[in-house]
Amino acid sequence: MGEGFSGEPVTRWTGERNMRLVEALSYEDRKGKIWEAPAGSEINGATIPRALWTSIGAPFVGNYRRATIVHDYFVGELSNPAVTPAERKAADRMFYHACRHDGCSRKFAGILYIGVCLGTWITGLGETFRKSIDGTQVDYIRDVPENTFAIQKFWQIVDDCGQAIEAGNLDDIDAIIEKHLSLKNAG
Repeated sequence: MGEGFSGEPVTRWTGERNMRLVEALSYEDRKGKIWEAPAGSEINGATIPRALWTSIGAPFVGNYRRATIVHDYFVGELSNPAVTPAERKAADRMFYHACRHDGCSRKFAGILYIGVCLGTWITGLGETFRKSIDGTQVDYIRDVPENTFAIQKFWQIVDDCGQAIEAGNLDDIDAIIEKHLSLKNAG
């Protein structure tokens, strides 16, 4: 196949925000690795924190739509829960390259990459960043301190990563993200 996607996603909605892949969707990276999200995979596009959707876009639109779907499977959002931190990091990097392949600029792909990395960090915080009403997950964005914090932290990281984003240097972006999100600097 060469670098690229196997085709267009074929999905069915299964809830407010969740979808199921009807047909497998794969991305072959530049090194020839095939990242296949199998038919039946549950996806929700939630890797980029929902609070950022108004800033950088919702998951199932634009040049990063297919990358979002494959990435969702490989980060264990709904269908693949036994993902290690190293596997998640590899999937984040695949996401960046898949976005670039599908036409995202280096800058926009870098910003999306920071978004998914921030999503990984927020997921690791567990219930601290989850708000609910009567024990059910809220399906809309509320103006809560956690959302404000995520948005502010995100744009601080993007600003500090300017040169690394322009160069497409994911190692430098990762180092800046780690500096911002280390527990002693998270407050």
